[in-house]
Amino acid sequence: MKRLNNIDLLKFICAVLVVFLHMGTPYQQYILPLTRCAVPCFLIISGYFIFNADDAKFQARLKKNIRKIFRVLVWSTLLFAVVKFMFAFKQHDFSFLSLKALVKFVVLNENPFGFHLWYIGAYLYTLLIVLFLERRGWLKCLYWAAPILLMTDLCFGKYSLVLWNMEIPFICVRNFLCVGIPYFAVGMFIKKWRGTLLGIRYLPLLTFGGGGILFSLTSLLENGLLVELGLNATRDHYASSTFLAVSLFLFFLSARQVGQNVLSDLGEKDSLYIYILHPLFIMFFRTVNNRMPALWQDTYLYLSPIIILIATILLSKTLRILHIIK
Repeated sequence: MKRLNNIDLLKFICAVLVVFLHMGTPYQQYILPLTRCAVPCFLIISGYFIFNADDAKFQARLKKNIRKIFRVLVWSTLLFAVVKFMFAFKQHDFSFLSLKALVKFVVLNENPFGFHLWYIGAYLYTLLIVLFLERRGWLKCLYWAAPILLMTDLCFGKYSLVLWNMEIPFICVRNFLCVGIPYFAVGMFIKKWRGTLLGIRYLPLLTFGGGGILFSLTSLLENGLLVELGLNATRDHYASSTFLAVSLFLFFLSARQVGQNVLSDLGEKDSLYIYILHPLFIMFFRTVNNRMPALWQDTYLYLSPIIILIATILLSKTLRILHIIK
């Protein structure tokens, strides 16, 4: 398949959003709802590019990506396990080694060593389940299940306080079942109906103005209302997050393709590593910041996402030069 530079650019934007999502800046609350579409976008992109109408090719792609993501899950878990144990010995806290933590890891993708690595585990489980369904000719079940799973995420996640007057642990829905499978299925659905969707007149305008801008505003509105009412549950995704993610993907897919550039290269080669490695620098700067001059601390407070992003990109590029990563 021909490389789509627009989608590579979207992958880089999503990686940037993830970094902003994890940084406690003074302005985080104002942009937090907008960053929530990043992981759904990543999964939609994966579903779109892996899906193929030819069953044999589709299964081959699934198997290839399962092997790749399994390796990624292993080395990223080991990497953050080393870091976790370093802090554990220093703080004499090994509570993360409990049986309960292991069950959460296996069943709900809650990685005990890296808070963000849930996504890697969820993605691996998603690929395995899709391959299982594809082999048995049950793939259509995903298209029917996707909206139900997305509604389950909302009802027992972000809107759990509204509906049930109680906050359900967010890891019960932030996993392969309520996030990985439905968004991957959305990507497959778009690929399956690509011709029809891209034939819609003024699609780039509709998805950018009517979708991107509209659902950005409604995401902010949802957040504002839930905070004002004291019903803002911890779970990440708002109702608008799904529509924003789909709108962004369709816009970048349907808009005039840009030429290959620095940002699209970063999206193609480094977006996954930005996602995995950036918490290392968050932990590093959190440890050393108190020893730094006041000017640095003030600067870091506002520019930390950019500093973390640049540091992570440099690390990724260095590891590639050393042939540690591809």
